[in-house]
Amino acid sequence: MKLREFLRPASLPAARDNLRELGRKGMILAGGTALHFMQDHTPVTAVDITRLGLSYIRPEGDFYRIGATTPLAVIQRYRAPRWAMHEICRRISTHQIRNISTIGGNICRVFPWADLPVVLLAMNGRMVVYSGQETEYDADEYFASQPAKRFLDGNILTAVKVPALKAHHGFGSVKVVRTTAAFSMVTIACVLELEGSNIKAARVAAGSAIPFPRRLPSVEEALIGKEAVTAVFEEAARNAGKALPWRGREGMSTEYSRHLAEVSIQDALERATSFAQERTE
Repeated sequence: MKLREFLRPASLPAARDNLRELGRKGMILAGGTALHFMQDHTPVTAVDITRLGLSYIRPEGDFYRIGATTPLAVIQRYRAPRWAMHEICRRISTHQIRNISTIGGNICRVFPWADLPVVLLAMNGRMVVYSGQETEYDADEYFASQPAKRFLDGNILTAVKVPALKAHHGFGSVKVVRTTAAFSMVTIACVLELEGSNIKAARVAAGSAIPFPRRLPSVEEALIGKEAVTAVFEEAARNAGKALPWRGREGMSTEYSRHLAEVSIQDALERATSFAQERTE
C-alpha cells in the first residue's frame, strides 16, 4: 500500500466525511501494521483516527467496551472481574507489534491467520459501526463475510463490546504456532456455560487452518446437554474434523491441519471447563 498523504480529522463525523469524499483513494489508519500485506500499490490518502478518543477499555452494563484504536498491549495488560480478552492478546505477535496494532485493525480487514475474530465469535462479541449514527452487529453477522466490505462507504468501526463472563461460564483458547511471533497454524476459542457437571450452552470457533474464521455448529451441538468430560470433548472435536474445509499451510498437510484442529478443540474445551468450574459468581 502506497500512502501519499495523511489527514488528521478532529471528529468522527469529519473522519467519515473525509473517507466518503476520498472513496477508494482513502483508507483509515490506526496502527498500520497490516499495510505490507495489502498488495494494491494505488496511492491513497490515510485518514488517521488515532486522535478521536477511541482508545479505552471500560465496563458498560454486561459488556466491556473496547475502543477501536486500543492497542493490543493495553488489552493484554487489562484485568477486571469476568474478563478474559488478555488471554489471546498476549499470544499475538511480538510485544513491539502489540504496542502498535489495534483491535479495530485486527477485525476491520480479516486475514486468514487473524486471532481476534475467532475469539469474538466464541464470546459473542458486538461490533459498533459509525455511519452517522452507531449501529451494533453481533459477531455472527459481522464475520459472516469479509468485514472490509462494510467500510467501503466511509463507515468507521468505533468499538468492540465483549460480554462479561457470568457465573459458571468459562473461556478457553488455543493458538498453535511454530515460533512465538509466527502466524497461527490453528486458532480455537470457546465459551461454555455449565449447569452442574453438564454443558448448558456452548460457542466454539476456529480460524487459521480454514479459509475464514467461523463458528463450529457441529461441535456445539455435540456438546450441549452432555457431561463436560474428555470423552465428550473428543467426540465433539471429531465432528469438526469431518465438517470443515481444513487446509494445509506452512508446510502442513490437510490431514495434519485437521488433526491439529481436533486436538486444539479438545484442549480449549478442557480449559473452558476448568475456568467455568472456578466461576461461582
